[in-house]
Amino acid sequence: MIVPMLKYSFLVYHKEYESFLNDLRDLGVVHVSEKQKDVSDEIRDKYDQIRQINSIIKELQKREISTVKTDGIDGEKAFEEVQSLLLDIEQKQQQLSILKKEIQHIQPWGNFNNETINNLKDNGVFIKFFTVSIRKFDAEWEQKYPIQVINQQSGLTYFVLFHKEGEEIEIDAEEMRAPEHSVAELVMHQQNLENSLEEINKKLDKHAAESIDAIEKHFLSVIEITDYKKVIENTQKEAEDKIMMLEGWAPEHRSEELNTFMENNKILFISEKPDKVENAPILLKNQKFARKFEVLGELYSLPKYDELDLTPFFAPFYMLFFGFCLGDVGYGLILAIGALVAKGKVKKEMKQVMSLVFYLGLSTILFGLIGGTFFGIPLYDTNLPIYRDLAVMFKEKGTDINQILFNLSLVLGGIQIIFGLIIKVFNEIKQLGISYAIGTIGWVILLLGIVIIALVSHFAGIPMEELKTITYALVGVSGVMILLLNNLKRNIFMNVGVGLWGVYNMATGILGDMLSYIRLFALGISSAIMGFVFNSLAVSMSGSIPVLNIVIMIIILVIGHAINIFMSGLGAFVHPMRLTFVEFYKNAGFSGGGKKYNPFRKLT
Repeated sequence: MIVPMLKYSFLVYHKEYESFLNDLRDLGVVHVSEKQKDVSDEIRDKYDQIRQINSIIKELQKREISTVKTDGIDGEKAFEEVQSLLLDIEQKQQQLSILKKEIQHIQPWGNFNNETINNLKDNGVFIKFFTVSIRKFDAEWEQKYPIQVINQQSGLTYFVLFHKEGEEIEIDAEEMRAPEHSVAELVMHQQNLENSLEEINKKLDKHAAESIDAIEKHFLSVIEITDYKKVIENTQKEAEDKIMMLEGWAPEHRSEELNTFMENNKILFISEKPDKVENAPILLKNQKFARKFEVLGELYSLPKYDELDLTPFFAPFYMLFFGFCLGDVGYGLILAIGALVAKGKVKKEMKQVMSLVFYLGLSTILFGLIGGTFFGIPLYDTNLPIYRDLAVMFKEKGTDINQILFNLSLVLGGIQIIFGLIIKVFNEIKQLGISYAIGTIGWVILLLGIVIIALVSHFAGIPMEELKTITYALVGVSGVMILLLNNLKRNIFMNVGVGLWGVYNMATGILGDMLSYIRLFALGISSAIMGFVFNSLAVSMSGSIPVLNIVIMIIILVIGHAINIFMSGLGAFVHPMRLTFVEFYKNAGFSGGGKKYNPFRKLT
């Protein structure tokens, strides 16, 4: 449900404006309207600073160091120190990478003394470095010139030649640039860099333990400053800059609190309900179950203010679809129990997510029981009484659980599509009026009618031939609504053209949408097959050595099922979301684009 909003306009004397804003921020109710389309350079710089601080906090959190409460730490100074340390790490890691390549390049030349080389040069003896393939190295070179072979590796011979200045040398080999440092010197430099990196990491670990709370407070304070500056920039100055006018939004259920505050502070204000043109900020308020799924809806888009909130409508479908895709009792138990344990340990903002995972785990258990899979074990192939009897019954009826699950995926898809069209009717009535919803109502009547007639024919044993009069009446009534009455305020010929185009889109669209729901069955089958494969691998690769074979089997099972939970769980998360945001949202007439309610408030 979208919480009703009221639009407020405040008029404040300029000398009292700063005090008014501070009090308004303490109240934390008003979402300030943004009048300026372009963000100023100052605000843009603040946004960059916020991103940098947030990045630093995430870097420290990745270290997974237990925090220690320490008073008196300057969050801004700690942030700057951490930022400098991370920059230093980046530079040293680049140097280390270059150094390792250089060591690898000169490794074949071994250790040598640069001082000795320089002394020889001072005495007129020069050294040249050569490489040549081993098979092309000519032994006569060693007779003709003072040559010393240094190394042979990777099919190359590395050798040096001593000569005097001006001496002619005829050797068919590639001359190399003389190394500036020996391997020993570079290795020592590498060790110094690695020691330096270790010291920097120790400092970062100390900050992760002691400074992260202070940096987070600094992060919130920068956001507060940014919000304050944004409010100033979105304030209109009237009466020769003597009067400050600010516009914003507040939830209707908190209007009395806000009105009392304004009256006590003698602030002139106007409050009114938004018209259809204005897109008020969105604050969702759903019941306990649907509230867990709000985070999923926000991944796509919030509804517009005059739309229906689809969260409570897609929540049960998403939960069922996730369970359908993962569909394993064992995996569901891991998700549900893991979510319950984690819920007591995670931060407040993550508790809703853990509750969501718990619900998804329950759905996975349900479909695991239906599909008959427990950690990849096909229960319908076992001698468990219920599953054995069901398998026999299915066989007698010429079907099996896979065919039933395939049909169930299509049935669930059909239910969600028709349900989405029903939601679309209410959405159109709410936004435009009933005269614009008649065409959609016609489609709902047609599709529901066809389904009901088919079910009556199948279960009551009535031939379709006897129901054709009802069918023709159904098609006639719905056809008139779809083709002629789809918009009562439009020309009838225009309605026919639009209606025919809608018939084409609906006919092709519903077929494509229905086929999309087969992915539920496909993902469920692939998850079960992967689990079965890992079980088979564990048995076949464990060997026959007592005790050791059990250990190997357990290792393979743990790793294999962990991979399957991750991969199949990822698919079970993404694909139902696609069905929700593409098929369901489209059929429900969702347009979205709402902006989240974000009141001007204190954060520290």
